[in-house]
Amino acid sequence: MSEVIPMENQILLITDFSKASWNALIYGMEIYKKTKAKFFILHCYKKELLKQNKKEEKAESEIGLQRIMQGISFRKENFPHQFESISSQKKVQDAVHDITDSNKIDLIILGSPGDSAGINHAYHNWVSEILQSLDSFPILVIPETCKFTQKEFSEIVFPSPFSNSYKSQELKTIIHLAKLTNASIRVLEIQESNGTLNKKQLANKEELDTLLEGAKFTFHKLTDTTISTGIRLFIQSRNSNMLSLYRRKKGFFTRLFNQSMEKDIDFDPSVPVLVIPELNKNE
Repeated sequence: MSEVIPMENQILLITDFSKASWNALIYGMEIYKKTKAKFFILHCYKKELLKQNKKEEKAESEIGLQRIMQGISFRKENFPHQFESISSQKKVQDAVHDITDSNKIDLIILGSPGDSAGINHAYHNWVSEILQSLDSFPILVIPETCKFTQKEFSEIVFPSPFSNSYKSQELKTIIHLAKLTNASIRVLEIQESNGTLNKKQLANKEELDTLLEGAKFTFHKLTDTTISTGIRLFIQSRNSNMLSLYRRKKGFFTRLFNQSMEKDIDFDPSVPVLVIPELNKNE
């Protein structure tokens, strides 16, 4: 029998009442099924709609949340989870900050419609807009077609150019998810030419090796390809289960979420994507 991990987790699911959001909730419940977790389910209703007044919008929001809670109660799994629904007329980023100010949220979960994560801001969708406005939280985006199966979940891909060092707090989420799912972290170095790492990169790689201690991980390298193509080919060739992107305030992956750079990258992963934010120096 698998050991239950005695750790409390606080998860925030932002829902738009879509099938993708429901799937994301179930996916999250499956990931955390061996540990105590509290799920906050947030819906922000749009107060700017002209066809409805605020009372009608609030009522529809609350009814939608009641249906989610009822759907959860119908499920037969006996997971050690608690649930709290929150209806808010505020903007998503403001509502999230309110919740995180009063609760220690470990992870935000979003559901993306279709078979891709839709994280590129060029798509101008609900997910990309939330990612752009919430740039200081770890966020897991789950495509609607992705289902969590423990037997099939084996690895999380973590691309890194080793250009900068990491903080242990920044890697906390990916390490925790890897342990919860018994998955290995595949650190992927991609070079457009067949070069070698400089002294700074080698030092950062060695430091990362230390920071990942306690998790299962391996290092991999691809050359003569672009970053976006390399990631896609690596995931496809290995049937990897999740991609983790480190969202440095300046860097390649940050451009994915940046409105002013939206045409630079054609990148739309078909696996769940964990976005890890860069923390400030004093964090």
